[in-house]
Amino acid sequence: MKVALCFPGCHSRGGVERVVQASARYLASRGHDVHVFANEWDPDPDNNIHFHAVPMLHRPNFMRAPSFFKQCSKLLRPDEFDVVNIQGCECPPGHVFRIHSLHRAWIESSKRFRSPLSPQRIKQRLNPLHPLLLRLESRHLQTRQYKRLIALTPDVRRDLYNYYGVPESDVDVVPNGFNQTDFNPAARVARRESMRQQLGLRDDQIAMLLVANELQRKGYPTILDAMRQMPPAQLKNLRLLVVGMVSEQEVKTLAHAAGVGEQVQFCGPTRDVAAFHAASDLFILPTQYEAFCLAILEALASGLPVITSRVPGAYDAIQPGINGMLIDDPTSGSELAAAISSLLDCDHRTQLSAAAPLSVEAYRWPSVMERYEKVLLHQCA
Repeated sequence: MKVALCFPGCHSRGGVERVVQASARYLASRGHDVHVFANEWDPDPDNNIHFHAVPMLHRPNFMRAPSFFKQCSKLLRPDEFDVVNIQGCECPPGHVFRIHSLHRAWIESSKRFRSPLSPQRIKQRLNPLHPLLLRLESRHLQTRQYKRLIALTPDVRRDLYNYYGVPESDVDVVPNGFNQTDFNPAARVARRESMRQQLGLRDDQIAMLLVANELQRKGYPTILDAMRQMPPAQLKNLRLLVVGMVSEQEVKTLAHAAGVGEQVQFCGPTRDVAAFHAASDLFILPTQYEAFCLAILEALASGLPVITSRVPGAYDAIQPGINGMLIDDPTSGSELAAAISSLLDCDHRTQLSAAAPLSVEAYRWPSVMERYEKVLLHQCA
């Protein structure tokens, strides 16, 4: 099978990007002729993947998606491939569209957590990125410019029908997965001491990890509010590690405004998320919307208990009291503070940590990728 994968990134520094990278490497290992159309990528160690450079604008930010769509449309020739798998609405039409998130669902979901006159809602309405993404998304889905869709969960499949009228018969459900070589308890334990020393963490400090490439939707303000409400005796031994492609200035400004600047450590983007799993004691993500959160799977696979919100795409892998905890309102600092406080007990965390990897066994990449490959094979042009 000669297959093209299309997305702006194919590397390990972002969630969708890691999925694209894992998909390309898996398909190449199966003997397929794999071509990746992207703007950024990590080299393939086996040199079995053909990369095609797609130019795109990086500034202003809202022009990234439409510029990639335009330039990739010029380079990608679907009739030259057995199957073209696009991984986002910023890609030109292909045969199989893997839905990593549905932007319209996120916009509608956000209205539950942001009042009409709130600064976040006003900023959202004024952001030119949202209408551009909605237009691209509608172009793919409203006009049925695909042969097959892959949704990460049944919730996403229902959203496709509710927002775009996509028949459920058009959609296969295939979840995200994780790389067990990188994310496992033994690797976390082996790297723990050196990573904590590198980050300056004391033995008595409890490190919470937030991995995110955007702050508002992923719940960073809620985390700060929760920390602000915690008793000083608990807060003094807490440290929040913020990992991702987000603004260092914004991270620090918001933390100091909440009065917890000393407890927040900006770590920036990384190709090695597992290293920060090793340093951490729990993973925290009070997100307002997900399609299916890869970061949660990877944290659980490493043996980190997870606190996240009870919204579709976030709670799928969480078994409350067994591998983590759920909060009902991702904007409630008090609810999140109570959840964090319940996991400050070392014995309780150890119990959840031991159960976490077993709870995501079904999401290992080999079994997930086998299902993904079958969808592509069935849709060969």
